[in-house]
Amino acid sequence: MQHRRCRSGWVLLAGVFLSLSPVRGDEPEAKEAARVLPTGTLSTEAWLKASTAPLAPGEIDRLVHQELDKASIKPAPLTTDEQFVRRVSIDLTGKLPTPETLKLFWADKSPTKRAKFIDQLLDSDDFARHWARYWREVIASRATNVQSRAFVRHFEAWLTKQFKESKSWAEMTRAMLTATGPIRFDEPEKNGEGYFLASRSGADAVTERAAEASRVFLGIQIQCAQCHDHPSDVWKRKQFHEFAAYFARMRERPIREDNKLVGLNLFSVPFGEHQMPDAADPKKTTPMQPRFLDGKGPSGFRLGDQVRRKSLADAIVSRDNPWFAGAFVNRIWGEFMGQSFYQPVDDMGPQKEAVLPAVLARLAGAFRGSDHDIKGVYRAILNSDTYQRQIRPTDPGADHLLFASINPRRMNADALWQSLVSTLGPLGGFGFGPKTKKGPFGGPFGFGGGLEFQFKQEFQFDPSTKPEDVEGSIPQALMLMNNPLINQRLQAKGQTMLARILENHANDDDAIRIVYQRTLGRRPTQRELDRCREHVRATATRAEAFEDILWALINSTEFQTQR
Repeated sequence: MQHRRCRSGWVLLAGVFLSLSPVRGDEPEAKEAARVLPTGTLSTEAWLKASTAPLAPGEIDRLVHQELDKASIKPAPLTTDEQFVRRVSIDLTGKLPTPETLKLFWADKSPTKRAKFIDQLLDSDDFARHWARYWREVIASRATNVQSRAFVRHFEAWLTKQFKESKSWAEMTRAMLTATGPIRFDEPEKNGEGYFLASRSGADAVTERAAEASRVFLGIQIQCAQCHDHPSDVWKRKQFHEFAAYFARMRERPIREDNKLVGLNLFSVPFGEHQMPDAADPKKTTPMQPRFLDGKGPSGFRLGDQVRRKSLADAIVSRDNPWFAGAFVNRIWGEFMGQSFYQPVDDMGPQKEAVLPAVLARLAGAFRGSDHDIKGVYRAILNSDTYQRQIRPTDPGADHLLFASINPRRMNADALWQSLVSTLGPLGGFGFGPKTKKGPFGGPFGFGGGLEFQFKQEFQFDPSTKPEDVEGSIPQALMLMNNPLINQRLQAKGQTMLARILENHANDDDAIRIVYQRTLGRRPTQRELDRCREHVRATATRAEAFEDILWALINSTEFQTQR
């Protein structure tokens, strides 16, 4: 069957689904957007001038349209209901909408049905789990402490609980920066917030924690100033090492019982200061006192670890520090729109260029004014016409689209796996590759074991990477095309999804529509329906023809992208 699919499946893929791949640079508006880039810098003062009042209905669109009008760019049309439901479902929950969900949404004639659907997703457990996994990867993808991988599931469980309880981003950040105490392998429900600090260890732990705290919570790559004053940025060596001094009295130690490693303890020491090496002679050092990037900080070298880290958390989440709100909004906007204001999302700063900086400043101002309410800023973005516009991609790596349309990007590993499972059903077993059994704590990064672990390891990427820099690979393509377990679930026999569809829908057109809805979250176009009919007629059996159709859809660009 695999050899037959290699022939007829590829023919079908080429004949029907070329339209599933993004059309590159074929619209005048897209080309114009690539030429005009209204950019600017944002100082702390400029951020703070922005209003902190709640965003008014339509305000995001008015601000974006003002910039598009200046550049003479026409925005793309709004999405259809089919396009919207798939997009927002994947963006908020990492899952495809079910055919039942699609039917209910299409049948709803209420003018507020999109807003109601957004609220429904924001209140779901799937939302909490999906965004917990996202932030897990933001931090875990750059962890340097190998032993800390065992605590990723603790971190994900803690994050999920925070999202379920609608905790603010300030509350979550404060908990991560001030965490202390033991994290045990056998207690995944306890002290998961400690993972951020536990992900760094050893001689460089202090400077690495400082760099990550700045990158993740401020969107600023201050580590560039660790060894020298950065020639193209405002940050100085002294500022970096003053920032690192907040972590000078924090340590980590393995917990052992009966000569077995059972966890890690985060604790404070009563003395010790971070030393800044002399730029000319590294053997000479200067003890550093904790100072925030604005030059302010707690006074005195005798301050204990908890006081220092609480002071750092206070400074980071303060409403007088707009970089905290700006970093979050910039990152989340980039996740939803496919492009952010600052790119990459974690490389902001007073001398960095932002696209449409006034729009970002206003969004961040509203986020500050809401006391960093996560669901509030999500709701405001998702209900905007700007988010609900169709894709109109340009050439890969070309200039910014200026949010005149959505930029398609590859799904992350978790969302793609969930899409595959929701389409084909449970994918248990080990599948392709070495049969490494699942251990008591799952695979690395909380992926579990077997095929799920292999799949997510293959498709994983750092969420902070620019979308155009995330590329597919031959092993990824081969896994989707040839994995024995995936191909087994593609078959139209037994209790598979496809077998049930064909059993319940004797009419080929009905079956084709259901396969499309289950796989792509939409109905087929007339051209696709005609081509699929032809393929069914030309293939030896109905089952084989539909296996080819399903295989081609799973391997299409559309299935694997957020769009």
